[in-house]
Amino acid sequence: MDIFKGADELKPFLNYTWLRHKVILSNIANADTPGYRAKDVIFRRELGKVLKLKKTRAKHLDGSGEGSSFKVIEINRGLVGNDRNNVSIEEEMAKMVKNRLAYETYMKMATGYLRKLENVIKEGRR
Repeated sequence: MDIFKGADELKPFLNYTWLRHKVILSNIANADTPGYRAKDVIFRRELGKVLKLKKTRAKHLDGSGEGSSFKVIEINRGLVGNDRNNVSIEEEMAKMVKNRLAYETYMKMATGYLRKLENVIKEGRR
């Protein structure tokens, strides 16, 4: 029995929201950079749905989760400005708020698991 199972299950979600926050900040920082393309992060298990990948040969990767479980992708959307840049500050700020709320929620859940474990340990001392 793994006593940290509840907190460990949240690790990928915490890592995802942390990486996504960094990517969103990069998009905002490059909003005025000519030719910059906005990026986002997806879970690898969702990659097949987004890119419609198909394994056609035995040596192809199967996306079983080896390596990183996230992938940074370029967002395909129309150009926002005349500088051939496709970053929309409004959209990136909205994504940042949503991502921050998700991170805070996952962090509260992980903290709750660890508090329960702390209570079990303290009760065992009595």
